[in-house]
Amino acid sequence: MTLRAPSALAEDSEKAQGRYGIVSGALSIRKAQASDYAAVRSLADALAAHIEEPPPPLTLDRYVAFYVREHAPVHLFVALLEDRVVGMIAWILTHELYSAQAGMYISDIAVDADARRKGVGSALMTKAKEWALDHDVSKLGWDVWKHNASAMQFYQRLGAAPDTEAVPHLLRLKTS
Repeated sequence: MTLRAPSALAEDSEKAQGRYGIVSGALSIRKAQASDYAAVRSLADALAAHIEEPPPPLTLDRYVAFYVREHAPVHLFVALLEDRVVGMIAWILTHELYSAQAGMYISDIAVDADARRKGVGSALMTKAKEWALDHDVSKLGWDVWKHNASAMQFYQRLGAAPDTEAVPHLLRLKTS
């Protein structure tokens, strides 16, 4: 299911107030660094397990190339609670020729199980929204695993709704 928040996400969470820095007490959001690899890999492994997929074959070189290096194709931010990475959000910028509008596709969002219900997910989504607004993006989109009811409820609380105009399609290029 693809979810979109057509104009903007609902009013920001009380815990997600800052722009690009301290969010609430010891919670902060920043651009991912090479030194975050192990923590990001752990979050990616947990996310894959949650959606019943095998661990991703993410190497340090691939992580740096896609998420960290200058002009990396994917934007990756991490949430830190007391200097420990407890969440991540990744997105790509898109542009539709037919509407001349920029969009943002969130490919991954994950919060460590021990850090859930502490405003981390809301802070990560607020970060994405702020970045989008700063870059003239008109809409955010993402997919939700069909069995992830708690994520769907979370996004609904943020003001997002299922996209009823688009039907996602997938063309697999590799079998493994």
